[in-house]
Amino acid sequence: MTKERRREAISPYTSARLRSSGLIMAARRIAAALKHLHKTTNRAIGDPRTSWRRFWRAVRAVLGFGRGMLDYPAAWFGLFRPRDALAAAVSELLVVGFYGANARSPSARLLARQVRRGQVGGVFFVNQNIGTIDALADLMRLFRAGGNQPLIAIDHEGGVVQRLTAAHGVRRLPAARTVAQTLSPAQARQLYAEAGRELAALGFNINLGPVLDVDDPENPVIGRPKRSYGTDPERIAAYGEAFASGFASAGILCAAKHFPGHGRSTRDSHNGIVDISAHWTEAELEPFSRLFASPHVPAMVMTGHLCLDRLAPDGRPATVSAPVVTDLLRQKLGYRGVVMTDDVDMDAIRHLMSRREAVVQALAAGNDLIMIKNLFGYDPLLPERAVRWVRKAIARGELTEAQITAAAARVRALRRQAWQDRT
Repeated sequence: MTKERRREAISPYTSARLRSSGLIMAARRIAAALKHLHKTTNRAIGDPRTSWRRFWRAVRAVLGFGRGMLDYPAAWFGLFRPRDALAAAVSELLVVGFYGANARSPSARLLARQVRRGQVGGVFFVNQNIGTIDALADLMRLFRAGGNQPLIAIDHEGGVVQRLTAAHGVRRLPAARTVAQTLSPAQARQLYAEAGRELAALGFNINLGPVLDVDDPENPVIGRPKRSYGTDPERIAAYGEAFASGFASAGILCAAKHFPGHGRSTRDSHNGIVDISAHWTEAELEPFSRLFASPHVPAMVMTGHLCLDRLAPDGRPATVSAPVVTDLLRQKLGYRGVVMTDDVDMDAIRHLMSRREAVVQALAAGNDLIMIKNLFGYDPLLPERAVRWVRKAIARGELTEAQITAAAARVRALRRQAWQDRT
């Protein structure tokens, strides 16, 4: 019997004890989350415009995590593996988030086990996953163990969208608008190359940037936080190239976003549906097309949860729209890299469709990587459910096996690139 089989040949008595221990740990995590929720409530009194939204998001996260833990033992002890080429391909396409900021988190431990089993192709970190530098190092060891070489992603744009701080050995990057106002593209590339080396040293291999959206100072999610390089498409593309090439020089692959353009929207897709039809123009495609024609084409493009009537008159957001992802991005603009979704658990998608529908429709639209935070409505069995969803969609004619196989091939090439010289 192999060592791996010995570890999994657990007696019913031992299995029950481990399940009980895991549920006790989960209960403690939920209690800690409720304590944090109480603090959030207190903050809500001082800042009612933003804190109540955070409060209810925290409520959903706590309740969703608690419900999900009922399936945790089945996910941990289950015998599921990708048993055929299709199941293995679907697993490659999942980039999943987790709950907690250290390696003791049940969610993180299960996700790492799923990565080792070949059930998940990548993980991504958000603010609530970032603790001390030692805790971050422990998480990296957890996710990188086993030799499956996952994609490990984080948002590291600079300005307000930067999860890591000086406490992690990382300098604070200026916001994109500040970079464009104070540095040349060559100087910006040097800045981003240094930042890339810092990210690589911590164990990341994917940076979810640059932002190629056109600047509008009144935009609540791009303009006000200064996340855009400006209003001139040529200038945006020049600094986007500096970002992508700088990080790539350190082995960090980048995802240009938010296709087909979030800059002139009036709402934040984290909080609901965003319709850009009234303000969007084809000029917002130009930063993307210019960057695609440059010597430093980004390894990935991230699609946004943005409704655009002239391209998708059926009302579907770009993330799940074949006319946007396949017809426009792939065919008209000629992009050949990996296309990834923004988080499909964001409210803009969650309010429109189920997670199953989002995964299937995003793949049918032409996306390769599906990003799922898996926090609100935590589902420990997500990887095996995704395989079933895809199998059923193929049987119904909504997807083809050829689509999944082609997407997985692009993702495998991306993973090889992300891990070269790191083994």
